[in-house]
Amino acid sequence: MIDNLTLYRFFLEAARSGSITGAARRLYVTQPAVSSGIQQLESALGVKLFFRTSRGISLTPEGELLLDYVSSALGYLEAGEDKLRDIGGLHSGVLRVGASDMTLKYFLLDYLERFNADYPNVKLTITNNSTPQTLRALKDGLIDFCVISEPVEHDADIITKPVKQIRDIVVCSNSPRFDRLFTGEPVTFERLAEYPLVMLERETSTRTYIENHFRACNAPEKLSEPSVELAQSDLVLQFALRGIGVSFIVEEFAREELASGSLCEVPLLYPFKPRRFLLAYLKKIPLSAASKKFISSIAENLDTAPGSAVE
Repeated sequence: MIDNLTLYRFFLEAARSGSITGAARRLYVTQPAVSSGIQQLESALGVKLFFRTSRGISLTPEGELLLDYVSSALGYLEAGEDKLRDIGGLHSGVLRVGASDMTLKYFLLDYLERFNADYPNVKLTITNNSTPQTLRALKDGLIDFCVISEPVEHDADIITKPVKQIRDIVVCSNSPRFDRLFTGEPVTFERLAEYPLVMLERETSTRTYIENHFRACNAPEKLSEPSVELAQSDLVLQFALRGIGVSFIVEEFAREELASGSLCEVPLLYPFKPRRFLLAYLKKIPLSAASKKFISSIAENLDTAPGSAVE
């Protein structure tokens, strides 16, 4: 094993920035020091980790393989350092949280605002990704805990606690082109398939939930082939407002637009069942003092009904 962790830090920052210069700037060292360090690492490992491109440097296949391990290892080391700093109290340290755009905007943001006001010296690091990507970051040690949305596959290494119930709906603008969706009768999936559809992209928990519902209801396969796929729920909302298509979205995202009448909820014959936001953290990794305090603040404000609070 290579004893000098600095070489791995040089490698990681070079991979993240895509240039030797960028890595040197982020590490506050000279460019030759980074170049020399990477050369030493390549020599010790017996492989090339980067190749030069017109825009800088890119990882070789061997470099791609190493990056996953280095990122996880240094993430765990940084987490250990942060936890030690927290021993004396919440006068320093880092709170590393993962969330999707939906869970961040409609659940975590209020808690983060209050926590920051109470403990301004604790640095907040927020990782904003889809639920699958957020869970990978949790297992890699890059975040302390996360708030994600169902569905989530069972993982024996992860503890999950329900914190909020949500409801998926279908919406469209009040344009005349959608009049046939509002005849007074619930809309079948066959009728819905006649319209352009707007959904979140695949590999998101929301899209997985929607398609699981389609399969359970024997819906037409065409429903799983939307006209537009987007990465963020805010964009799904904007496409609905502009009448580009019928959009699948969580009710919270469209609450104001539904109240104002700029969007209408499509009454489905087979509506979506409610699902939940989940707080998740690793079973075998102790939480930092900051994380414990933050999670405690969530528990104190949740409904005490069975299955709705953090234990």
